[in-house]
Amino acid sequence: MSKLTKQDKIHIFEEWTLEDKRGTYLSKKYGVNIANINYLVSLIKMHGLSILDKPYAHYSKEFKEQAIKGVLLGNEAINAVALDLGLASRGMLGNWVRSCKENGYNVVIKKNGL
Repeated sequence: MSKLTKQDKIHIFEEWTLEDKRGTYLSKKYGVNIANINYLVSLIKMHGLSILDKPYAHYSKEFKEQAIKGVLLGNEAINAVALDLGLASRGMLGNWVRSCKENGYNVVIKKNGL
C-alpha cells in the first residue's frame, strides 16, 4: 500500500461521502487496496477527521494485550476492534494477534533499533 498523506485521506473521504465514489474507483486512483479504503472511511466516520491528526504512536504492552484479548477472547473481528480503538491501520492489530500466537500467547514489545 502506498503511503497516503493526510490530504489524500481527506480527499478519499470526501469523494466517498460527497461525490458517491466507491472502493474500486478510489482504489485505482490512489493505488490503495479496497479494504484499506473501506477501513479509512469507516475510521473517519466513527472518529471524525481529527483521527487523522493523531501522531505516530507507540502502544504499551497493556494496550496491546487488551486489544488482542478483544479479538481472541471477546470473539470480535479484528477490523471492529481496530476501528473501536482508532488504530491507523487494520493490519496493525492483525500483526499483534499473529505475533502473540507465534510467541506462545505472550505479547512481545520490540525495542527500536535492535
